[in-house]
Amino acid sequence: QGVPFFHAGDEILRSKSLDRDSYNSGDWFNRLDFGYDSNNWGVGVPPKEKNEKNWPLIRARLGDPAFKPRTSHILAALDNFCTLIGIRYSSPLFRLKTASEILERVRFHNAGPGVVAMSIEDGHEGVVDGRPQLDPMYSCIVVVINASPDAAAFAAPRLCGKTLQLHPVLLQVLPLPPPSSSMYEPSTGRFGVPARTTSVFVEPR
Repeated sequence: QGVPFFHAGDEILRSKSLDRDSYNSGDWFNRLDFGYDSNNWGVGVPPKEKNEKNWPLIRARLGDPAFKPRTSHILAALDNFCTLIGIRYSSPLFRLKTASEILERVRFHNAGPGVVAMSIEDGHEGVVDGRPQLDPMYSCIVVVINASPDAAAFAAPRLCGKTLQLHPVLLQVLPLPPPSSSMYEPSTGRFGVPARTTSVFVEPR
């Protein structure tokens, strides 16, 4: 919610070769490659002033070729970023503008370790508890972030009986693991999400 902040190159795995504060490090460490051939990883040990105490760790990482992303990794990150933006702009419920709107519509559900489950509810009628509806397409959106290495399953009683389905943007992409293997069971309010996957469910009006 609110105004997001994506710094230049976040979407293409931009690296400053582990420089923890590169504002004065010049183009050598801050370079952006929009050809997607490199993310500027491993171009040298970052400057001494704010990095020296971590040099032993930094040298080991920068010297290991397994840590350097390939073009395929950079492009996959860019695709994922575009998917995120597409989902966010699909509904004004992702862009609530005031604290009161967030408190009125956003709920978090107890989903277990490593899992964050959030619902944003807009209701089915023209006015919800005296509040005008914001989204002409969706009455409810559920976001489940499973950061754990295992598949997650949990029940959210408050979300029973809805007509939730996977967000249409997610049905057009094929990341690994596929969010298409996510599930929702209306009778129990039970959700299932693969390991290390974020799934977004929507309830069409």
